[in-house]
Formats: sequence, C-alpha cells, structure tokens
Amino acid sequence: MFRGKFVYTTVIESPVEDVWSFFSKNENLAAITGFPEVNVTGDREVRKGAVIQLELDFKLFFMNWQARIIRAETGSFFQDAGEKVPFPFRLWLHTHRFEGIPGGKTKMTDEVAFSSWVPVPLIKIMLYGMFLDRKRQLGRLSIYKRSREE
Repeated sequence: MFRGKFVYTTVIESPVEDVWSFFSKNENLAAITGFPEVNVTGDREVRKGAVIQLELDFKLFFMNWQARIIRAETGSFFQDAGEKVPFPFRLWLHTHRFEGIPGGKTKMTDEVAFSSWVPVPLIKIMLYGMFLDRKRQLGRLSIYKRSREE
C-alpha cells in the first residue's frame, strides 16, 4: 500500500461567497468534470454528514464512488472522506479550502490525502490531470472567468 498527499491551487476571479455557493451544491461536481462523465446522487448540499454518491462513466465501464462530508465550515472549507472508493484508491480524504483574496477573487485549494494500490507518482499524475480538467471545465462557467495555478 502506498500513501501520499496532493495539493492543487486555483485562483477564481469571483468573490468567495459566489464560489462557495457554487461548490456547496454537490451536483455542480458533474458540471466541472469533463471525463469521466459523472452522475451525482445523494445529498444535494455540502454539510457535515452529507453523503455524495458518484457514478463514473468511463464509456467502457462504470465505477461507483461514495464519500461523506466529515467537516464543513460555511464559506471556508469542507472535507470529504471516501467510504467506497474505486481502484486504485484504498483511502481518500479531500479538503476543499476557499479564501477570499484582493480584487474580489478566491483562492481555492484542494488537498487530497490518500492511500492506493499503485505508487504515489502515478496517482499524483492522475490527480493533476483531474484537477487541471476541472479548472478547464470551470472556465466554461460564468463563475470562473480566468484562473492560474500557484
């Protein structure tokens, strides 16, 4: 078993209140995921105890993912823990942080602690691609005008 940590930061040119409003609705995960196609079920709002269920459609096969929000502070952060995670993961803990920065922008930081069946460098490449794709998908939405990695 391999253990690792991954951090990805995005600057969104919208105020933290708007960004929080968008990310506090679980169905918006589907809106920011290009591949695989995601069907989101379970609780709609981000709050402590909420359960999020994802069906990931890779076109050739499906995978299911279930996570629970274990910590949440409105406007600031929330943390989900994987309860049913697909291969290659064994454990998953994802913290989403939102921080208002000058100019009416938001610094969003995703921090993932994980254990997996495959080596950490491979997982980090996969996670980098996933969050980069989410950044691109956000670019199509009105909440997100322009971003940069820090």
